[in-house]
Amino acid sequence: MSSRASSGGGSTGQRGASRIEANFAQWEDFLTARLDVQPAGLFLAGSFDLQVGEEVVAHCSFPGDADGVRLNARVLWRRLRAGSDPNVRAGLGLVLRSSSMVAYRRVVETAEGKTGMAGRRQERFNLRIPVLCSFGRRNPVEVEGEITDVSARGAAVRVAFHPAVGDALFLRIEDSLLGTVELSGFATWVRPNAGIGVAMAAIGVELQFPRDEDRRTWERIVGRAKAETRLSTQYSND
Repeated sequence: MSSRASSGGGSTGQRGASRIEANFAQWEDFLTARLDVQPAGLFLAGSFDLQVGEEVVAHCSFPGDADGVRLNARVLWRRLRAGSDPNVRAGLGLVLRSSSMVAYRRVVETAEGKTGMAGRRQERFNLRIPVLCSFGRRNPVEVEGEITDVSARGAAVRVAFHPAVGDALFLRIEDSLLGTVELSGFATWVRPNAGIGVAMAAIGVELQFPRDEDRRTWERIVGRAKAETRLSTQYSND
C-alpha cells in the first residue's frame, strides 16, 4: 500500500480536511490495515505531515475499482519511525467518522468476498490474568493491572492509569507454563472509570511482535483462552 497526503478537502469530504491518497495493491491489505478502535479505524503506512487530532479524508483505491472510496477520519496516533520488525511501519492510525461507516462496511464486505476472508473477523476471548504494565519509554511508569480479554493481535487491560491513545507500553506476564512473557505494543483506545475507583481505565492494546518467538508465545496464550472459552460454553449448555 502506498500513501501520500495533500491539503484541501472541500467537496471531496470534510471542509478543511487534509486528503490522503491510500492506494491498496491488494484487497487483503485493506483488511489487515484495520484497527481495533470504535467505530472503526485504519492504519496507513508512510510519512505524513499531519498532527494527532487533525481531520482527514482518506481516498482509498483498490485493484479493479476505478472509483475507490473516500473515508472521513481523524488522526488518532502517529508512529514516526519503523520498528525492527518489518511489520511495524511508520504511519498513521485513523479513527473513522460515523458518516463514513456505511462506505467502510461496504468496502470490508467487498474485500472479504474477494479474498475469501468473509466471517474471519478478529475474535476475542475472555481471559483474566495479572499483568505488569509499563507506560512510556524515557521515564516509564509501572502499574499492576489485569488482562480481561485477548485476540490474535492484542488485549484489553484494566489498570489504574490513563495513557493517551497511541502511547507505547510494555506488558509483563508471569505465566505458570510459559514463565515470564514480555510484550510491547501501544494503546488503541482508552475508556476511563471502567470499574470501581475513579482512577481505573480499560485500555485496548495492539501488540507488536518483533520476533517470531513473541508471536508464537502470544498465540499459545490466545489458544489457551480460546479453549477455555469453548469448554465453559459446552458446560453451560449441558
